[in-house]
Amino acid sequence: MSNVPSGLLAFIVLSATLVHIAGSYIFFRLNLEKIEDQLSDIDMFYLNKNYYGDSFLGRKMRENFITLVLVAPEIFKKQEIIPRHKLLKLSYGLRCGVRFIFLSMAAICSSAVLLYFFRLRH
Repeated sequence: MSNVPSGLLAFIVLSATLVHIAGSYIFFRLNLEKIEDQLSDIDMFYLNKNYYGDSFLGRKMRENFITLVLVAPEIFKKQEIIPRHKLLKLSYGLRCGVRFIFLSMAAICSSAVLLYFFRLRH
């Protein structure tokens, strides 16, 4: 792998980042209201939607909140204990879509850190 130029690896990480940003924007643009409707039993979704509104930044905050609730619901124990059966009301495809977006974000961040520490720092 040492014969692959660092610029090419950086370009691959950059293009993966741009594809991730575009894909997550399109996914949540189409499915944000569906997800919130299916998870309307959870009171925090209603409060979050009323607080942040429907502006661009408000939608991004609601997207981040949905991702956190679906990936790690146990971090919200102080606000509201979210039972598993309420999360399972969300359709399987939407759950997988949100988890895929989270995992792709984690993979891109990890690859960028590895690229920096092993190739670009020298």
